[in-house]
Amino acid sequence: MKKMSWIKEQPYEYNWWESLCVKLLRCGSIPKHVAFIMDGNRRYAKRLGVDKIKGHSQGFDKLAQTLQWCHDLGITEVTVYAFR
Repeated sequence: MKKMSWIKEQPYEYNWWESLCVKLLRCGSIPKHVAFIMDGNRRYAKRLGVDKIKGHSQGFDKLAQTLQWCHDLGITEVTVYAFR
């Protein structure tokens, strides 16, 4: 299996809310493929009064976290749509 740099070696430490959500999701069937549309990083940066690059960087960090959740849930395919 190819190693993915955004997947951490140690298990992700879920907070209580995330843990509850994961438990609820596991009660039903988990899809094998999900898609995400990366939209709003510039608006997020503007709202916080930071540079666009900071908004995009934080968006990437959240995407990496989301990919970790997908991995932990057993979702094997992810499509990501991003805009510049």
